[in-house]
Amino acid sequence: MKDSILKKAVRMVTNNFGLKILAVIVSCGLWVVVDNINDPLETDTYYNIPVEIINADQVTNEGKVYEVLDGTDTINVTVRGKRTVLSYISKEDIKAVADMSELTFMNTVGIKVSSARSNSELDFKTNIDSVKLSIENIKRDQKPINVSTSGEPADGYVVGGVKPSQNVVRLSGPESLVEQIDHIDAVANIDGYSSDIDTSVELKLYDKENNEIRNSSIKMNISTVNVTVTIYATKVVPLSFVVPDEPADGYVVSGEPFSMPETVTIAGRSSALDGVSRIVVSDPALSVEGRTENMTAVVNIKKYLPVGVQFADSSFGGNVSVTVGIEQLVTKELRIPARNFAAGNAPGDLKVTLREVENQEYYTIRISGTKAAVDVVNAESVIGMVDMNMLLERLGIAEWVPGIYQGEITFYQGETLLPDNVTLEQPYQMTVVLEVMEEEAVGNE
Repeated sequence: MKDSILKKAVRMVTNNFGLKILAVIVSCGLWVVVDNINDPLETDTYYNIPVEIINADQVTNEGKVYEVLDGTDTINVTVRGKRTVLSYISKEDIKAVADMSELTFMNTVGIKVSSARSNSELDFKTNIDSVKLSIENIKRDQKPINVSTSGEPADGYVVGGVKPSQNVVRLSGPESLVEQIDHIDAVANIDGYSSDIDTSVELKLYDKENNEIRNSSIKMNISTVNVTVTIYATKVVPLSFVVPDEPADGYVVSGEPFSMPETVTIAGRSSALDGVSRIVVSDPALSVEGRTENMTAVVNIKKYLPVGVQFADSSFGGNVSVTVGIEQLVTKELRIPARNFAAGNAPGDLKVTLREVENQEYYTIRISGTKAAVDVVNAESVIGMVDMNMLLERLGIAEWVPGIYQGEITFYQGETLLPDNVTLEQPYQMTVVLEVMEEEAVGNE
């Protein structure tokens, strides 16, 4: 009985067995199709995913430093998965890691990608498989900061000084990069300023060809520096020179020494410039002792600048070329008309007579100086004056009384004294006679 039941069961299972297997396969296929139709597989690509480098101390603890090459620390990641799973994934969920403990002999590190969600249901592909590195010995150095300015201050102003808050930068990085650094600059913009500036300035690295070096592998203890720029007002002033001695006998310094340049532009605080009208230079280099011809010397005028004043042009060292003219003295005789002599400030109650010109038509004197100087002195326009007040003071008397006195003559060219570069061959004196005035006789009617 049991055997017959078993046989019936076997016949039921094996009857049309192929069709039954086909039905199972078709059913499974239909289930997959239906499932894919309702939640299909899709792909999303996420761009510019940063690669996190971990265990970097595997390299840095050996006194080395690394640099990522060819931008391999940023990748694009394509994620494949079901639509319902991908819908929950964002760029922030994608994580890329390069473990430096797995560094290869080719200085590459494989990149592992994961997601913060549903890793088991996702498939990741990247455009870059590994991070490429350049590994070098680390080099530490320090360099001075070159501080300068750019632009121009307002008209009439110049840069008086530039001072950084710090003079030196300490830096470190790959040996090959650090060795390329030739100088470090900090440039403060002063364009249009007329007062002092205090500003923060970015530090920039340059090679010998003055090409800027930008690389994140180079570390500096500071990236900016505070710079104070002093702005000064300017003023143009003439130069004046003092000759300390005299040339050879029979020669004289002709005119004022002249220089190239004749003026200089100085700079300083307005309070300092207000008191400067000229720069007076008295230098041993201007000695003309014993000379008989013109002399030219180079004089540095920097030490003659007043306190708080400097040259507006920082490139000007102060050297100027000074020429002192020397001429031989010439003598000229002047026949001055007697009418051109008088006693100045004469007492009103006494008769004043100048004896030397009383009965003379001319009074002769001799003058000396450069030819140009004596040539302009015209005898007809020369006036001789005895100043009675000066004579009274010299004699030390209280008032005039009749008598005969000797007074020195002062000569004028028109209304002014004779030129400084014209001298009298000797002092000239006039005999001054003071007499009581005669009372006028009263005529009989």
